[in-house]
Amino acid sequence: MLEVSQLAHGFGRQPALWEIPYLQWQGHTLVHLRGDNGSGKTTLLRLLAGLETPRQGTIRWTWAEAMPASPPCPGRVLYLHQQPYLFDTSVAGNLRYVARWNGWRGTTARDRVAAMLERCGLAAHAQQRARSLSGGERMRLALARAWLLSPRVLLLDEPTASLDRQAIADVSTLISSLHEAGCAIVLSAHQSSVLTERCDEYWCLEQRCLQVNAFKQEVAV
Repeated sequence: MLEVSQLAHGFGRQPALWEIPYLQWQGHTLVHLRGDNGSGKTTLLRLLAGLETPRQGTIRWTWAEAMPASPPCPGRVLYLHQQPYLFDTSVAGNLRYVARWNGWRGTTARDRVAAMLERCGLAAHAQQRARSLSGGERMRLALARAWLLSPRVLLLDEPTASLDRQAIADVSTLISSLHEAGCAIVLSAHQSSVLTERCDEYWCLEQRCLQVNAFKQEVAV
């Protein structure tokens, strides 16, 4: 569960981008974080991940098996930028790094890497240099790498920005599968897409405030 209290953040002497008096999130849903460019979506995600320290207020993550913790929470809360960093090695090599971090060796590591390459649709590119992939393929690889770390929460910053329709569909399918596997997700996007339509909750940054609502799905008769 996420609990935010009296949170505000800005840069230098400038006024705060926004103020969030209180926010509580159970950490199970697929959330669409909305807002115009410059509204502070990226800043909020980076604060939740512990990559920046807030000017004011507190952020607490709580899991059933642990006491409340302030971010960063390594291995539990991950932030993924819209242009994710990839190691300068092969596609499979990027996943093997994660396998080693998890302590997997030999057959276990090979099997898990191979399974993830199949899952993300990159098995045919296993030996290709990761940095030569297209934008959609790079995002799928970054998501696969994150998946191997088994995060409890994934914070995605514009994961479908600048992608074509097919790439958006491929990335959306992978993100939905991650969520179905038990990973809670907050994704920022200033435009609607097939991915945002799958969200069941949205947070909207506007007029320096955060509005939280649940989507109401229309049922066809």
